[in-house]
This record gives sequence, C-alpha cells and structure tokens, in this order.
Amino acid sequence: QPGRAPLVYIVPGLGAHRLARPAIALAELVHKNGFSAVCVSSAYNSEFMEHASTAAMPGHLPVEGHDLHVALTEIDRRLRALYPGRLGEKALMGYSMGAFHSLFVAATELTDGLPLIKFDRYVALNTPVRMAYGVSKLDAFYRAPLEWPCAERTGHIENTFMKVAALSKSSGTPHTSLPFSAIESKFLIGLTFRLILRDVIFSSQRRNHQGTLQHPVRNGRRIPVYEEILQYSYQDYFEKLVVPYYQARGMDRPTTEALETAGDLRTYEAGLRANPNIRIIVNQNDFLLADEDLLWLRATFAPETLTVFEQGGHLGNLLNPEVQQSILRALTNRKPSQGAPLARLRLRPARRVNDSWPL
Repeated sequence: QPGRAPLVYIVPGLGAHRLARPAIALAELVHKNGFSAVCVSSAYNSEFMEHASTAAMPGHLPVEGHDLHVALTEIDRRLRALYPGRLGEKALMGYSMGAFHSLFVAATELTDGLPLIKFDRYVALNTPVRMAYGVSKLDAFYRAPLEWPCAERTGHIENTFMKVAALSKSSGTPHTSLPFSAIESKFLIGLTFRLILRDVIFSSQRRNHQGTLQHPVRNGRRIPVYEEILQYSYQDYFEKLVVPYYQARGMDRPTTEALETAGDLRTYEAGLRANPNIRIIVNQNDFLLADEDLLWLRATFAPETLTVFEQGGHLGNLLNPEVQQSILRALTNRKPSQGAPLARLRLRPARRVNDSWPL
C-alpha cells in the first residue's frame, strides 16, 4: 500500500513457491481491501529448504515451524527498514500446510523464548490437524488406480492424462465441471503431491546425501534418480529418510511415533487455546480432516473463531464470495474485549480475484 497499512504474511500449501497462484490470489484479495501483503515459500519448497531451513529436510514440525518463524522475523525486520512507517499491525495467514505451520507459530509464540516476530492475528485456511493422517491420504490417492482391473489400468491412466492435456488447451473457468471420475480425481491429486515429494527428496539429498538412493543426485541428468525417488511414498519418506536423519542428529526418541506426535496440532492444544488471536476457516468435507479432527477443532476453538463451511473440499471454495468475505472478516474482526480491530477497513464486495483458485 502507498501509505501505512496493516500487513498480511501469506504462507502457502505443501511444497508451494511464494509465487504460486493461490498465494498470489490471496495477496491480491487482501491488497484490494487495504492490506499490504508478503508471500513466502513453503518449508517444503526447495527455495525455503536451501535458504532458510536449519535441517536438511522438512518433516519435524517444531524445526520447520521455528525456521518459518525465524524467516518471517528477518523478512519483517528488513521490510521495516526499507519502508519505515508504512507497515502497521501484522497478520499471519496460511492455507493448507501453510495454515498448519501458522498455527504452530501461534501456539508457541509465547513460549519460544527468542525475540521473534509476534502477530496480531493468525488466520488458518483449510488446515490439517494431523500431518500423518494427511500424508496417508495423499499416498492412498496416488494408489487409487489400483481400484481399476489390472488389465484395464494402463488404459484408464492414459485416458486420464489425455483429459488433462485436453483441458490444458481449453479456456475453462473456475466454475467449469471437470470430466474426471472419483478415481481419476484422487489419482491426479495424489500424483501432484507425489511430484512435490520428489522435489523435496531431491533437494534434501543433493545437499545431504544419506546413501539411501542408488542413483547419483546431481543437477544434470536427473531422470534416473527421479524415477527412483518416485517409488517413495510419503510414508517411505518419513521412515527411510526423516527418521534416520534425526536419529543421526541425536534427537530424543527419533521414531515415527515421536514425529507423528510432534506433527499433531493436538500436541499444542494448550498454546492454541491460550491465543485469542487465532481464526480458522475449514470445510466439513475436506479430505485431509477426519471426523475426529473436526470434532477436536470444534471443541478447541470458540464458535466465533472457527468457521466451518459444509462444502468446498480442500481449498475448493476459495473463489466463493462468502468464503472470501469470511477471510477478510477473520483478518479484521476482534471481540470487543480484545481491543481495537486489526484494521478499520471497509470490506469491499467479494469478487473473483483471478482465475487461479484451485478447483
């Protein structure tokens, strides 16, 4: 913004770059409503892994959450030096894995013990609750084609990719009905996240080769090692790479169970309950939320701080004007007992920001 304005830091989903279209679309939404906006890359993106992470690979929430908090502190310090007097109150808004990381920061901001940035508001969009459950769903989606008869499987997969190729040449809108069956949809989601995992593993092993991969890890001639990495599921990643990595670093109880506990928001319930500045927006039919996760969210957060939409899946309704208004209200409204609003802004009628929202 040209003058002093509240600032929103935006943290994207798993593996996403700071210029990912949903992140930019959210930045446009808040900017058009009076905020300044800053986007950062996911802790699972190679940019963050290679320039801001203190670990060779993500997978341990206390480490990557702390690294994100430190990175945001440094960015904020630099921006305030570059634009003195222009940056007002601060909000941290994340979607999907970015929401998960943002809630960790919210839960630990008072107990960290370091002079790190404090936020006046935390907004979590479509957050998972348990990392282990979320990645198990991604693995299951990638295996969805196994539901097809073996003799027909290759043909169905090829037909799915032909549909994708045809759609890429069309001028569909965010309201276009997609021609995919349930199995095809699951497979495409699972494949997308499997490719993200491939990049995570490649980046981590290029900087800290653990000797697990048989092919050389180098920038040139990546196809052989890519093909090997694509055999790794998210479960394999944690069991064969993350756990041994933290064992070698001397982490107490470096087991899969310990990592699962650390990657569960319920572990940080006390800190989350103690922070009145958290706002959460989720969808009841989000495939990353089990019924017990939604029950926990309802039991942990007051009704005025938790918004649950019946439909929308995972990030599928961000184009909805009602959802956009909910996001803007989450950034601006506070209960009267909590002092002045984050920003006294007139919310403009929600409209389509661009065509980049996930379908």
